[in-house]
Amino acid sequence: FHLSGGYELPFGKGKMFMANSGKLANATLGGWSINSIVTIQGGQPISLTCPTSTTSGTNCNDVKVPGQSPKLGLHTDSNGKLSWFGNPNAFQQPCPLGSAPTAGCFPLTGAAILGAGPSTTYGPPLRKFDFSVFKAIPINERFSMQFRAEFFNIFNHANFNAPNFGGNGVTSVGNSGNFTSSTFGEIGSTRDAPFDPRQIQFA
Repeated sequence: FHLSGGYELPFGKGKMFMANSGKLANATLGGWSINSIVTIQGGQPISLTCPTSTTSGTNCNDVKVPGQSPKLGLHTDSNGKLSWFGNPNAFQQPCPLGSAPTAGCFPLTGAAILGAGPSTTYGPPLRKFDFSVFKAIPINERFSMQFRAEFFNIFNHANFNAPNFGGNGVTSVGNSGNFTSSTFGEIGSTRDAPFDPRQIQFA
């Protein structure tokens, strides 16, 4: 969901308020406008691959365990690290082809031994609010200038990366997509690292 808008403040020459103000007051309080962009996104799709291949030369994706909630949400795990998956028991893999069913896998047959689809689950959502203030500065009838103060991610809200995803400056934690690992679900960085903190620029 994206929402953007701008509003020209009603102060100064030709505006609702202070329309007949003097030059100094108009130069100081007139010509201002504000703008904003709100971005709200769901979590990125995550593919959790099987710890053990089910067939030779093919990939395998985890399946969700019926009746088990993955307990998605940001929390601190037993390693003291930020994590997204609260219940590793919510994920399992098909048993390897030709092996006997065990407590560590689902006895599936046919194409089901390749597991679920690529998007097994999803990661943390993204919330971002950009804001700017513009000031129009008239010089004469032909020329004018504009001053801008722009704030990206003005609330400095941290948008965290999905577990088991890395690249383009985003860091992943080893085995964070392996439900048998103690690092399962751990988050290595923000989603847009290293460009996620609040940034301010003037123009």
